[in-house]
Parts: sequence; structure tokens; C-alpha cells
Amino acid sequence: RMLAVVDRLRGEAVAAEGPGAESVLVSHQLPIWVTRLAVEGRPLWHDPRRRECSLTSVTSLVYEEGRRVPRVEYHEPNQALLKDASSLPGA
Repeated sequence: RMLAVVDRLRGEAVAAEGPGAESVLVSHQLPIWVTRLAVEGRPLWHDPRRRECSLTSVTSLVYEEGRRVPRVEYHEPNQALLKDASSLPGA
């Protein structure tokens, strides 16, 4: 379902703004993680404690001309704030 939404939003953004357009989709951790696994061709079963995600993380799907599959980028824009956050696996 998430990839269908990503494809729809991507199409709408490109139609409205042209190539290089961006859109933002906010979701909970699990849908973002399984979408990333699917895009990377990895199995969907996983250990939730090993997800690459945090309270303030941003996972991006970057579509490049000539590539069928998007590239995944991961960023921690507020990493300095994480030192005071609770450390709960999968949270």
C-alpha cells in the first residue's frame, strides 16, 4: 500500500512541478521500514530492534532518471537531541 501511495504522490508532484519535484509522506515506523525493505529487495521479515530509524529520522526514496528502482537515503537531522531520548528497541 505504501508504494502505491508513493507512486501516486510522485506522479502528482511531477505533474504539478516537473522533474525534480518533491513530496512528503509521514507515517509510522513499520510502514516506512517495510517499504524500504521492499524497495531494497530484502525480505520483509526482520528483527524490529535492528531497524534503522529513530524519533527524528527521515527516510527518503530518491527517483533518478533512468533508474526503475528508487535509491534510499537515511538522515538523522536532529541527532544531537537523541542523547536524551529513551532507548527502546523498535520505538
